[in-house]
Amino acid sequence: MQRLFLLVAVMLLSGCLTAPPKEAARPTLMPRAQSYKDLTHLPAPTGKIFVSVYNIQDETGQFKPYPASNFSTAVPQSATAMLVTALKDSRWFIPLERQGLQNLLNERKIIRAAQENGTVAINNRIPLQSLTAANIMVEGSIIRL
Repeated sequence: MQRLFLLVAVMLLSGCLTAPPKEAARPTLMPRAQSYKDLTHLPAPTGKIFVSVYNIQDETGQFKPYPASNFSTAVPQSATAMLVTALKDSRWFIPLERQGLQNLLNERKIIRAAQENGTVAINNRIPLQSLTAANIMVEGSIIRL
């Protein structure tokens, strides 16, 4: 009877065991394309070009399954950051990231209003400088892979 009880207890408790966690896939970097290598090996520019990068959206509608993720797009969601990095690495451009421009403009309005009525914090007493204007503006979408 004790053996039967022990056997049932072991069987019940073994149901509480969990499988060891699966080893997560190691993160990998995207390989650099030939166009990136061409961009970074351009001759030195005579002057820098200011480029405002607003937003690069994924409009492909394609999804690709990844481990530990239910919905994952086939296109990386950091296309804006990737473009800014490529422009910076080319040494030809000074990218002006404008993806969160509306938030920045709202914050500047708050600071200016506080400066006008004298309730400004110590670190915001200096008048705000103008934003740098760009020679080129980039905004777009990825529509096809």
